[in-house]
Amino acid sequence: MDLREQFIRELLESYLSKTLNKTIPMAIRTALKDHSSALTRQEFIPLKQAREQYGISHRSLYNYHRKGYITLRTTEGKTFVSVFELEDHIRKHPIARMPAS
Repeated sequence: MDLREQFIRELLESYLSKTLNKTIPMAIRTALKDHSSALTRQEFIPLKQAREQYGISHRSLYNYHRKGYITLRTTEGKTFVSVFELEDHIRKHPIARMPAS
């Protein structure tokens, strides 16, 4: 390796290490701040738990899935609902509830 190649390699290595040492931690902090709640929550919950937790009928959940609003996954005979998509849909399309008598 000649002197020019070594100089360019060291210059590039120095520049990248300084730049990446500054930008990567900042990018990670930003990503964690924006998605900190997503890291602590489950992504999928059983269908029965979703019905009880959100007060939505079995039929409504399947209709939401059929229309593409939420994702359902089935494994070992159990159906699971995407919590993020369900909460997002509920937030965007609130349902007027009848007060319990």
